[in-house]
Amino acid sequence: MAELPVTLILSAPDREPVSVRCDSVHLIACDSRDGRHAGGSVGIRRGHVPALIAVAPGPVRAFAEGREIFSSVTSGGLASVAHNRVTLMTERFSDTLQP
Repeated sequence: MAELPVTLILSAPDREPVSVRCDSVHLIACDSRDGRHAGGSVGIRRGHVPALIAVAPGPVRAFAEGREIFSSVTSGGLASVAHNRVTLMTERFSDTLQP
């Protein structure tokens, strides 16, 4: 497998961050001012423009070579996208699943 170009970092105050190398990250953006309503799915790949994304509660998934390699459920939060890195700061995230 070639070196994977995107890094996903999940961070919560009460646990160690989790870092995953992947081709793409998929999450659900908020579509309301209160941050409680899910909007649409956002996909982030190598070269994505820098962005701050309000993330709705729900799944965050990472893919490599067309397969899901990582999945976690978060309480929502804020994702920072820059330089092929997605850093998601959240209050809670589930034990990670790696199929």
